Amino acid sequence: MLKAATAVTYELDSIEKGISELSDKILKELDMKRSGIAIMLCDSDAEHEKLASGLHRRLGVPVVGFSSTAMFCRSEGLCDSVGILTAVSSDDVDFSVAVSEPLTPGNVTEQIELTYKRALDSLPGEPKLVMAFPPYILGIMLDVYPRELGRVSGGLPVFGGLPAHDETHGRTIIYCGDTAYGDRMAVVLVSGAVKPVMTVKNSLGALANLKRTVTSSKNNVVYKVGDDTFVRFLEQFGLDVEKLANPEERTTSFTTYPLLVEGTGTEETDGIPVVRTIHGVDLETGSGTAIGEIPEGATLSVGVLHPDDIKNSTLSSAEDIVKQMKENERDGYRYSMVFGVSCVARYYVMASRNTLEADVLKSGLPEDLALFGYYSFGEICPTSAPASGPARNAAHNESLVLLAL
Repeated sequence: MLKAATAVTYELDSIEKGISELSDKILKELDMKRSGIAIMLCDSDAEHEKLASGLHRRLGVPVVGFSSTAMFCRSEGLCDSVGILTAVSSDDVDFSVAVSEPLTPGNVTEQIELTYKRALDSLPGEPKLVMAFPPYILGIMLDVYPRELGRVSGGLPVFGGLPAHDETHGRTIIYCGDTAYGDRMAVVLVSGAVKPVMTVKNSLGALANLKRTVTSSKNNVVYKVGDDTFVRFLEQFGLDVEKLANPEERTTSFTTYPLLVEGTGTEETDGIPVVRTIHGVDLETGSGTAIGEIPEGATLSVGVLHPDDIKNSTLSSAEDIVKQMKENERDGYRYSMVFGVSCVARYYVMASRNTLEADVLKSGLPEDLALFGYYSFGEICPTSAPASGPARNAAHNESLVLLAL
C-alpha cells in the first residue's frame, strides 16, 4: 500500500535548516519503504540545487517537483515563500525517475522519448501512470509533453504541469533526482498496486455568443479567425486591444478573458473544450499568441473567468475525484494523497480571495489524504483515462487538475 506524508518549511533563507525541518518530519511520520519519491514544491526564490541534493541525501529517494508563485497543502492552506515536501513510499508500488538532457525546441521530441525509455528500463512491472515534470522554455509548447509521452507510452495517462515563478524574483525550476534545473525534464513512471484517478475542470462564463473558426495559425500563433485578424476577432467581443497589448496591463486582462478552443479535428480531448490563455497581441500584424497550441480548423470563443467560476470548478473537481476514489475503494483499495496543479491565472483572478481554491479542496477532500499542490504556467491531465484503451492526454490553461494515488 502506498503511504504519503507532507512537511512544510518557511526556512528558505537558511536552506540547511529547511532541509532538516522537512526531512525530520517526513522520517518521523513515514517509513521509507523499498520504493518511493519525494515531490518538492517551492517558492521560486530559493537555493533549489542545495535543497534538492540535501533532501535526496537525507531521504534516500529521488526528488522531483516544481518552483511556483504559490502553493497549498492541508496544514497551511494557501501559502507562498515556503517549501512543501510530500514523500510517498510503498512496498507494492514502484517508482522510476529519469532526467533528460537540456531541452531545446529542436531536440524536445527526441529527449522525451529517450527519457521515457530510460525510466521504463528501470521500472519493475508495467507502468500505469506517467508523471511529467517539464521545464518552462519559450519556444517549446506545453502540448508536446502530453502528446509525445502519450505516444511513446502507448496511451498511458500523463499528469503534470509547468513550473512558475514570482514576477519580480526567482526562476522557473524543475527538481530532478538529486538537483534542480531550469532546462531539463523529469519523468516519473508508476507501476504495481496503484489505481491512479484524475480529473480536470474549468468553469468559464461566455463573454458573448460568438464563435469563429481559426483559418490561419501556426503552433501557438493565431493570424486569422474567419475572415478577420485575431486582433479584430477580440475587438468584436468589446475587448480593449490597446490595453491588452500593454505589458503592464495584459497579465490581468489576458487571464480574465481566456480563449475557449473547440473542435480541433482530433480526438485527443474527447470533444471537451480546452482553455488557452492569451500571451500577447501584435497590433501591426493583427496576430496573437497563446500559451498552448491553437490549430487551424479549431473553433474559438472568448470566455470570462470570475472567482465564483473558480469556486464552482474546484468544488466540482473535489466531488469528481472523491467519486472516482470511492468506486475503486469497494475492493479494499485505499488512497493516500491528492496532488493538485492549478493555473497561476486562477490565482491572479482570485486576487484578495486567493485562499478560495485551497479552502474548497481542504473541506471537499477526505481529511486523511495528504493534500498538496501548486500554481503553474500550464497543466497536463487526460480529459479521460479509460480502464482500457488510450488516455486522452491534453495540455490545459486556467484549469485545475487533480491526481489521486
